[in-house]
Amino acid sequence: MRLIPICLATLVAFTLAGCGDSDKGPEQQAPAPQAAAGSASVPQTTTGQLLVNIIPDPPTADGCLKALVSGNAVTSYLWEINGTVVEGQTSQQLCEGLRSGDAVRVTVNDGKHSGSVSVVLANAPPRITAVSVNDEGIARHADLVVKAETIDIDGDYVELQYQWYVNEETSPALSSNTLAANQYVRGDKIRFSITPSDGRSEGVPYQSATLVVPNASPQILSQPPEQFAAYEYTYQVKAMDPDGDTLTYTLEKGPAGMTIDQATGLVTWPLTGVKPGVYELRIVVSDPSGVFAFQEYSMTLGTASSAVAPEAKQ
Repeated sequence: MRLIPICLATLVAFTLAGCGDSDKGPEQQAPAPQAAAGSASVPQTTTGQLLVNIIPDPPTADGCLKALVSGNAVTSYLWEINGTVVEGQTSQQLCEGLRSGDAVRVTVNDGKHSGSVSVVLANAPPRITAVSVNDEGIARHADLVVKAETIDIDGDYVELQYQWYVNEETSPALSSNTLAANQYVRGDKIRFSITPSDGRSEGVPYQSATLVVPNASPQILSQPPEQFAAYEYTYQVKAMDPDGDTLTYTLEKGPAGMTIDQATGLVTWPLTGVKPGVYELRIVVSDPSGVFAFQEYSMTLGTASSAVAPEAKQ
């Protein structure tokens, strides 16, 4: 299976809120805002003399939160989650212990002034981390099966929505993780998308590259007989072409006197006078464009006491 790398991007934006006048009274603790389930944006509540903001917006538990501060160099950061101080976390970023719905507050100080901001973490949409597809099957016109790996930082169940596009056309039959072999033919352009969802929000869809269905190689379906007891060896080679092309059968290697019907694939070999031994064979089946499949095997003719070649009893 081939691993197909993916790249997900998060667009980050933020707005600055107004700050209070420096001559106002002591800082008032602002109640933590509450976010509705599935909310696309969570308001920020700011207090104090320093203007503080938390990015990304909306803030989620998927990744780190970062405090942006206007004014002089900040000397300290104090982070709280649901009213509890995060011990040892004194940097500009908070990356651990976050969950959807948490009330997060950061208080900053530059030695003279302070400021704080409170946010409630919105639901984090799921992400697709890896995608694989048995795209080698396209050369055989086999079923194409997609597998995706996901992560949801909130621990939500992730549902995947698949969509195949054959020559940019879709249908209900093309909305599973499998594209059946009978849904495409040589020359078709195929691509697919996968959209993750946790029931509250959708993640960034994965978009595959476009594959052009090549000419498929023939497939040999039969196996040579393991033994025979007659004065003539016969083997009916059976093959098929996924594109429906007419096939040609060729005996590239075989003992003297062995032939193959180029149209039907019937191998015949009169055994009169043939000596016991090991004989190597190679049968090639090709389509009009020259794409081929082959079958190689060896056969052993026994001595006069063997039931494999009774005509060699002399």
